[in-house]
Amino acid sequence: MATDNQGDKIEKYDLKLKSKPKDGVILQLHHTIRGSNGESKRIRFSIGTFEDTHNKLACVDNIGNVFVLDFADLQFWKLKSLGPCTALHFVPYDLDILVVATAKKFEIKFVDSELAQVTTILKGHTAPINHISFSNNKVNNLLTASSVEAILWELKNYTKYFTLNTYPGAQIQQILFTPAGDFLVACFQNDTIQIWKHETMKSVKQIIPSELKHLKSVAFTMNGRAMAISGLVPVLILFSMDTWKALKSIDLLKYNISGVQKISFIPQMFDGGSNKILALLSSDCFLYFFDIELFKIIHTIHPESSGIRKFVVSPTGRYFLCILQQGEVNIYNTSYVMDYAKKPKNISTNKVLPCTSGSHKCVEHSPERAEVQQRMKICMDSARLRRILMQYGEYPDKFRSIIWRSLLVTPRNKTAYTVLVDKGIHPAYKDIEKQFTIHSSITLKNLKRLLSCLAHWCPLFGVMKFLPGFVFPFVKVLQKDPLLLFESVATILFNQCQLWFEYAPFPPISILAMVENILAEHDQQLLDHFCNLGVTSQTYALKILETAFSEVLTCSEWLILWDHILSNEPAFILMAVVSYNIVQKNALRRLQNQDQIENFFHMQNPINKKSFLKKTYVLLNDTSEDIHPRRFFKSFMALDKGSCYQQFTEYPKATICLKLAKKTRRKAQTSNNYTLKELTTKSQEEEINKRCIHETVSTESYNSEKDFNENNNIINSSKINKKNNQSIGDHNSAVKEELIDSILNSSTKHSHKSKRKFHNKKNRTDCVDSKDPAYPHSSKKTSERNHNLEKEVEKLIHSYSSSDGSEN
Repeated sequence: MATDNQGDKIEKYDLKLKSKPKDGVILQLHHTIRGSNGESKRIRFSIGTFEDTHNKLACVDNIGNVFVLDFADLQFWKLKSLGPCTALHFVPYDLDILVVATAKKFEIKFVDSELAQVTTILKGHTAPINHISFSNNKVNNLLTASSVEAILWELKNYTKYFTLNTYPGAQIQQILFTPAGDFLVACFQNDTIQIWKHETMKSVKQIIPSELKHLKSVAFTMNGRAMAISGLVPVLILFSMDTWKALKSIDLLKYNISGVQKISFIPQMFDGGSNKILALLSSDCFLYFFDIELFKIIHTIHPESSGIRKFVVSPTGRYFLCILQQGEVNIYNTSYVMDYAKKPKNISTNKVLPCTSGSHKCVEHSPERAEVQQRMKICMDSARLRRILMQYGEYPDKFRSIIWRSLLVTPRNKTAYTVLVDKGIHPAYKDIEKQFTIHSSITLKNLKRLLSCLAHWCPLFGVMKFLPGFVFPFVKVLQKDPLLLFESVATILFNQCQLWFEYAPFPPISILAMVENILAEHDQQLLDHFCNLGVTSQTYALKILETAFSEVLTCSEWLILWDHILSNEPAFILMAVVSYNIVQKNALRRLQNQDQIENFFHMQNPINKKSFLKKTYVLLNDTSEDIHPRRFFKSFMALDKGSCYQQFTEYPKATICLKLAKKTRRKAQTSNNYTLKELTTKSQEEEINKRCIHETVSTESYNSEKDFNENNNIINSSKINKKNNQSIGDHNSAVKEELIDSILNSSTKHSHKSKRKFHNKKNRTDCVDSKDPAYPHSSKKTSERNHNLEKEVEKLIHSYSSSDGSEN
């Protein structure tokens, strides 16, 4: 909320535009107030003007209320009434300032549209001012004109330096600068057109059309090479400003137009300033769109509620408005209107032609695809696209991918791309989601596919850690066409990223040195500030390059910057890095340590994109040839068209191969490293396997010995029963010795038998002493078995003793 010079607050209100209306009207304005008796009273709008850079519109009603509409922020507000106004215009070099011509004292007031403050007042006219025009080559020159006089003002000192007076019968109908600002053109009431040289104000040409009477209006194409002349007589004359000759005279009666009140060219995308669509406001208050190439009317606007009294076209042709006779204002989006005009009026999109058979219809198909592509190729000429970019500042979102494809000359090698995709996800990017937080699964899939294709195409791109962050914004913009995405990124790596990988995987020393030299030439103080803080070009340049500006710019700013990068030579991207630092130098100088500066280049800081781009072009043109990057860069090189892509060789192959070998070895070592828990589990598994083998062997031996022991126990029991007269202690010891001796003798024999039994079995060879079968007691397993037998004998004796004692 702002305040005016009286202290009143300016309150801003929300604005809602229609989304893609059929007739192109995105907004309708009308001003209604309550009368003293409570009745509604409508106040008519009289004039309006556009400012396309910030998408603003200013309209004035009959009592002097100035309304400002901001289409970018979707807000509107009302300035304090200045009294009835007759003309209105935004200042081109200070877009918040409005030039307002008042009707009472014939004054010219400069009003700040954001603060509602009158900053300057110019006086000198003797009649109401109807025309305001600024020169494009001298921005401080202002032209204001009434019907009886025209004044040229020097805005540096706010003084007038030339006055043009007229005589009765030759009053001014219209006066304005040509688009380039070289000439001043005036249309007079006596059907004469006078042209002056701006610098000297000397007359260079006078045009008196013999067949055209009652002149009312002239209009220029944006490139200033053609002029259209019209009047109340139904004739339209096209005039060449290069040859000063008439090109064409068009009879408007063929199109049912009896006369013209005003004309204006409507700039279109891809017309390069040589506009083809001319808007004509006819005498019957209809607005016609006339194609001067095809000589036909392509669209007509005639509101049902009221006729059109005036119309105004924005400087770039993005919008236009119609002020109706009842006082309302209809605001149109030009692209919507043109789309609506191109649609066929009937329901069917195909043209039905007569056929010889009465039961069938023949259909005329649309032009072949090859023909359409050829026409697009002609329209997408790089030089023509650059002119459009310089005119509008950016490419339209709707056609950006097509334009980028044309600028990068992508070959559309579907076969070669399919081969790369079929190789699958590259191991280097298999777990890329662990490094980045990507919420969209589709974006993640496209990112993986792009990185994998790049790594399969060239091994270098499998080891460069910054690559995912560099390509990610391109994935967001071009992911609907994966082939275009890959070929665009590959072409950018070939051209805009020249010398980046000269010392890979180490930083690009040559690139950083270029950036530092350019900064030293254009802003030594900022470079000294970096040096005092120990900040190197790896911080203020490499961080920006490795993220392709995506960390320091918003989405819209990033798209606009890359429109310019791709439309210019490869060195432009380095100039953009230096430009960003210089434009942000006031903020950078306030940072007092290295950490603060590093954080600065990882944030989206507010920046004036217009100043940023302007400074980039200044650096591109004014940098000395000794340090200019174009001296070291190659010219643009597109991808080859064919069944495979050319190799990317601008990197040290030996170093990258060594790095890949180390990475593979490290991965193998990592796979052999176990944690303590894993080692414990592994040892336990080995021990269990050994015990299973041992128990298998022991079980078989033990079963055979058990059978033999049972027989011996029976024999020994019978012997023991015969010695009842001996003492229990002597009896037990004798039986024990006898049993042990018999078991040992039998176990020796059994040991030989079992060794022969298992000697030929490979999986049990460890259980047999194959070196010396004559000495079974040397085997550890045999000694253990003997010990077990002794225990069994002791148990048997003990049980026998117990049973013997009970019998006694």
